[in-house]
Amino acid sequence: MPAFRLKSSTDARWELSDPTGCRNRSHKANRSLTIHTCMDNNPLFKRECITIESGGPAPRNADVQAAIDAVAGRGGGTVLLEAGEFLLWDTIRLRPDVRLAGTGEVILRRPETLAFAAVKCDVDVGEFGFSPDDPDRFEPGMGVCFHDRERGWSHTSDPLTVVSIVDGRAFVHEMNLADRLAENGAIAVNAFPMVLGIRADRALVENLTIDAAVTPPADMPRIPTHGLYLYRSRLCTLRNLIVRNAPGDGICFGKASLHTTIEACETHHNGNYGIHPGSHSAHCTVRECRIHNNASDGLYICWGIHHSLFADNEIYDNGLGIWRSGISIGHKDTDNRITGNRIHGNAKYGICIRPKTQANGAHRNTFENNRIENNGRDPQGMPEFVRRLPADELVSCGIHINGITDGIVLERNTIRETRSDQERWQRHAIIIDPGVTNLTCNANTVDPHPGEPILDTRSGKTEVGSR
Repeated sequence: MPAFRLKSSTDARWELSDPTGCRNRSHKANRSLTIHTCMDNNPLFKRECITIESGGPAPRNADVQAAIDAVAGRGGGTVLLEAGEFLLWDTIRLRPDVRLAGTGEVILRRPETLAFAAVKCDVDVGEFGFSPDDPDRFEPGMGVCFHDRERGWSHTSDPLTVVSIVDGRAFVHEMNLADRLAENGAIAVNAFPMVLGIRADRALVENLTIDAAVTPPADMPRIPTHGLYLYRSRLCTLRNLIVRNAPGDGICFGKASLHTTIEACETHHNGNYGIHPGSHSAHCTVRECRIHNNASDGLYICWGIHHSLFADNEIYDNGLGIWRSGISIGHKDTDNRITGNRIHGNAKYGICIRPKTQANGAHRNTFENNRIENNGRDPQGMPEFVRRLPADELVSCGIHINGITDGIVLERNTIRETRSDQERWQRHAIIIDPGVTNLTCNANTVDPHPGEPILDTRSGKTEVGSR
């Protein structure tokens, strides 16, 4: 069985190890099924190439979109953006077998001042337009979404594009899919994901900075638009991107966007997650990324992410807005390998394995060769709703394994707290909750912590004992 023992009397460091040498063989077998595919050599990228010049105060999303649609109409190709800034009024929509790439330093940005207006009458399902009380705030080519105080936001992930404004009514390119009522304070807002792929299989986006900074009114609810969003887009690759200042996630890929590869990207200062694999987008790879200073979890592994690889990332200073962690993994997220990451300075935990049922748990995940250090912040410096949480929710640690979770492997990780006395908020290296079974530990290095290094609440012991 795993044991927790003193490595030596001289350095007072701890090792969590498995003296029996046992392994979870079923997990090792399942992990071998992982498939990671990167569409570097898609021959269709070479079929056609269009280069777009940067510069000028006018919005350029229509030019970029026309080029993408043109090469997509010929069966695939490449759109190159020359160095400089591109102002966007609407999302750039990816297409299958199209590569969008920057040459030199390319920045996609949006107007920092947000265009919005109340609507004079309801925005109904089935309509192809809306009636703003100030139509001069909108222009053809703008992407729009809607909000009312009863139903929240609509079309934030797939905005409608204004095509014309006639007699004060703005007409859009596609049918509205959600009711928003004027009597509930409905507004139309020029908000959108900066880059969007819907069924854009085998797309490649690289060498761009996506800056989604915008200044909404202080009383407007947070707009959950992402920097880059993939929806049901398989075998896509995102490389050498900087994604910052999005109101929602930096990068989100969901709704079965299978075999997505994200490498050498940086996501920071986004209003929600840094990188968000979601909604059964399995067999993905996130590697060599810097994920930092995002308001919520740095890497949020969402529902149904399995047989995936998260390797060699640096994940730090996340969750400071709402008391969240470096990595969070949970609902049906199984058989993943999380290796070689440096995870430090996050608000709550370094790694959080979320509580689920037996049927929906984060089973058979392997965490190996990670360096997890100096996580946890002073709760008194957090927003008021955090300070009101139960006391046990304010205790930080390197790894928190919630139940019900089976078959977790912790191997060759280093977990430590090196800050000075008043800043040692990572109270424990590992917390193990009731309902955790078949935990395998081998050759982990754990330094002393302010509290018990290994807090195993299954048995009331402070050592990892029997499974």
